[in-house]
Amino acid sequence: MIKGLAKYSKGQVLVLYLGIVAVLLGATALCTDVAVMYMNSIQVQKAVDTAAIVGANYLTGLSFSGAASACAGQSDDAKKAACTYASNNGLAVDGNLTITEPTSSTIQVTAQRTNLPYFFGKAIGLSTYSVSATATGQAAQPVGTVKNGMFPVALQCTAPCNLSLLDPGQTVTFGSKFVGGLAPGNWQFLAIDGTGDSNLASRIDFGAVSSFKIGDSISSEPGNKGNSGPVKSGLADRLSRCASIADPCSNSGNPKNIPGGDACLVVIPAVDYHGCTGRCTMTIEGFALIYLEQSSISTRIDGCFVQAVAADTVTSSTAPNLGAVMPPSIIR
Repeated sequence: MIKGLAKYSKGQVLVLYLGIVAVLLGATALCTDVAVMYMNSIQVQKAVDTAAIVGANYLTGLSFSGAASACAGQSDDAKKAACTYASNNGLAVDGNLTITEPTSSTIQVTAQRTNLPYFFGKAIGLSTYSVSATATGQAAQPVGTVKNGMFPVALQCTAPCNLSLLDPGQTVTFGSKFVGGLAPGNWQFLAIDGTGDSNLASRIDFGAVSSFKIGDSISSEPGNKGNSGPVKSGLADRLSRCASIADPCSNSGNPKNIPGGDACLVVIPAVDYHGCTGRCTMTIEGFALIYLEQSSISTRIDGCFVQAVAADTVTSSTAPNLGAVMPPSIIR
């Protein structure tokens, strides 16, 4: 009797085992299809992200060349660039790729891949599926906050500040006394993180430690500090760390090949010196980006306006575009 029960038990265990194996195989098959679907979705998302970032670079008026033949009909260079990079990343340029510009500073790329096959899902009647993704790229935005490193000189800009005529490559000089009675006793130096020659020299050498934003108050540093020994040494130390770009401000347009962290690339605030006599408080109107000439001396700091990405900064939609910008970004 007991032997008979054992015989039947073995048969039941075998059936149960086979059922468990079938379930596990089905779960594995399902997980495999889901994993493939996920990878396809990630690929499409990366492709539209890249396309949106690239397209955003051209929203500021830059010209794009080398558009893919299927993208030649796009309405502007930003869309052509986005379309070309989408195509280069494996997205079909057809009705499943849509590129729009919701605002003058954003570009949106939407893509869909259809008729992707299931592998194991076919066993339960599944045939194909689709994946889609959307990315919105925002053009480079002007800087509204400098977290640290701001250079302690100020650019005269009558409020409300508008530097539309200051094209990249235009020269600018600091450290010379203002003429015409605009700001008697001032040479455009600023008192940031303290006052005095030694503090000014340190800020010239390494930049401000404090964070500044548009609308903040900032104080002038009166007196001809350019003739002091510490200031001369501070400027000389900074210029010695520059990249030695040949004639960076001799041509119209940005200096070429500015490496990251170049000590000659500095962010400075724009202020209105009108009515300022001696030490006075002014409001930061915006931030400009200046490339310093290595031939500068402490009583005449020469440079030129440039437009480039400024490190340790935060953008602001209301900031005037004075050259210091953040790179294009993805917004969702």
